[in-house]
Amino acid sequence: GNTTVCRGLLLLTAVLHTALSVKLAADVSGGLHPQALAGLLAPDALGTLFLVLASVLFLVASVYGVGYLRDEALITERTSILDGRAFTNAPERRFTACLCFFLSAMTLVTTTRHLGALWVGIEITTLSSAPLIYFHRHKQSLEATWKYLIICSVGIALALLGNILLSVAFYEPGVPPVESMDQVEAFRHLAQQRAEALAVLDAPQSAATYLPWLKAAFIFLLVGYGTKMGLAPLHNWLPSAHPVAPAPAHALLSGIIAKVGAIAAIRVIYFTVGAEALRGTWVQTVCIVLTLVTIFMGSFMGC
Repeated sequence: GNTTVCRGLLLLTAVLHTALSVKLAADVSGGLHPQALAGLLAPDALGTLFLVLASVLFLVASVYGVGYLRDEALITERTSILDGRAFTNAPERRFTACLCFFLSAMTLVTTTRHLGALWVGIEITTLSSAPLIYFHRHKQSLEATWKYLIICSVGIALALLGNILLSVAFYEPGVPPVESMDQVEAFRHLAQQRAEALAVLDAPQSAATYLPWLKAAFIFLLVGYGTKMGLAPLHNWLPSAHPVAPAPAHALLSGIIAKVGAIAAIRVIYFTVGAEALRGTWVQTVCIVLTLVTIFMGSFMGC
C-alpha cells in the first residue's frame, strides 16, 4: 500500500543521497570545484565532510526507521508511559516526507557558501524536524515540539540579526554591496582589506568603525546558531525533545541537528572573517564562558 511505497522511497532517497555525497566528496578532495544554481551550491572540503557524515547517519536511521515504522503499524493500542493516556501516531506519509525535507535542508546548509541561504537552510531544518518530534501524539511530545519550535525560532531570529549586523560591519558608502553567491570568500576579502587598513599608522577612522559591529554580529550569530547545537542558555529544547521523539528522529536530532548549527558557526567565525578578529576581545571571553557553562550543565544534567 501507500506505506510500503513511502518506506521504499525513503530508503531509495537515503541510498542515492549517500552515493552522491560520497561522489561529491571524492570530486572535492580531488581538487574539483563543483557548483550548481549559479554558484548558490558550491561545496567545499568542510561542507562535504559534514555532508557525508550526515548522509551516512541518515541512511542508517532510514534503514532502522523502516523496521520501526513497520512495527509501529502493528500496534493497535498505544498508551503513554508517563501518564497512561491513550494516543495515536501521526500519518506515516507525513513522517517520511518530513525526513526527506530535513535531508534537503541539511544538504543546503552543508553545500552553500551564501550566508542568507545558510540561514534559510537552518530554519528549514527546524520546521521539517518539528513534526518528527510530534510523531507520537501525546501531551509530552506536543509540549516538547512547541518548546523546540519557540526556542529554535528565537535562536534563528538572533542569527538573522547577526547576518544583518555582519552586512552593516562591512558596509561602506559608495561601495557596491556584496552580490557574490560565495559570501564567505567575499566577506573574507573585505575583512583582509580592513585589517590591512588598520595596520597603517594613519588609517582612516572608518576602517576601525566596523569592529564593534563585527563583534556584535559574532555574538548574535554564535548564540543564534548555538541554539541548534544546544549551547546554553538556549539549550532547554534538548532534554524535552529527545526523550519523546521516535528513535529515527532522535538519531537525527542528536547526530545532525547539532552539526548543522556547528557548521554555520564555523563558517561565520573561522571562514568568513577569521578567529584572529576575536582573539583577545570580550567576544572571545563570552564564547569561552558559554562553552564552559554548556559543558557543566550537560554533565550535571546527565548525572
